[in-house]
Amino acid sequence: MIGRITACVLASLLGSAVHAQNPFIEAQREAAGASPLAPATPAVVVRAFIDGCLAHEGDAMKTVDWSINQGFEWFDAATGPGATLLSGRPGTVMSMPGGASRVLLAIDLDRRCTVWADRSDGPLVRAELLKALAAWSARGARVQAVTERSVERGGAWRQQTRWRVRRNDGAREMALDAVTTLATGPAAQVLSVAPAPDGAASVPAPR
Repeated sequence: MIGRITACVLASLLGSAVHAQNPFIEAQREAAGASPLAPATPAVVVRAFIDGCLAHEGDAMKTVDWSINQGFEWFDAATGPGATLLSGRPGTVMSMPGGASRVLLAIDLDRRCTVWADRSDGPLVRAELLKALAAWSARGARVQAVTERSVERGGAWRQQTRWRVRRNDGAREMALDAVTTLATGPAAQVLSVAPAPDGAASVPAPR
């Protein structure tokens, strides 16, 4: 009996330690003062995309392992927004811990990885993404804007941009898509990356 109680207490302490050291929860708390229920900040959303999706080049196993290590939780991939993000493809959906808004990371077996935030600021998300891509470029990655346009969806104007990106030590070239609202204020934002389609203009491989 004592051994069982000790095991339960140890599990509780370990869980508390992991929770306290989770960078996503801490980043949200720092940005929101004392409130743990603030929406995920644009910086946190972009960090999840860059570190979770782009850095792993769509590798499902590495992305899921990273998500679990960061405290992400399993999310229903068969119905609702999880199924929508996967678009019928087999894959996994993870939910970012903490915060009042929902941030999902979806990864399928075709190496398409998407981060969807339901209540983030479009211009700020885009600004954080540009900052992150500039940092990648400074470290030797190849980053090339391919297309950019503005479209109206559901009564809101959104900016659609595609880049072609290859890490300085990357195994493949990736197509990165961002769909962000032009107006400020909370709204759904989508960042996605997948292997670049064959036949499109390519970014030269790093030397």
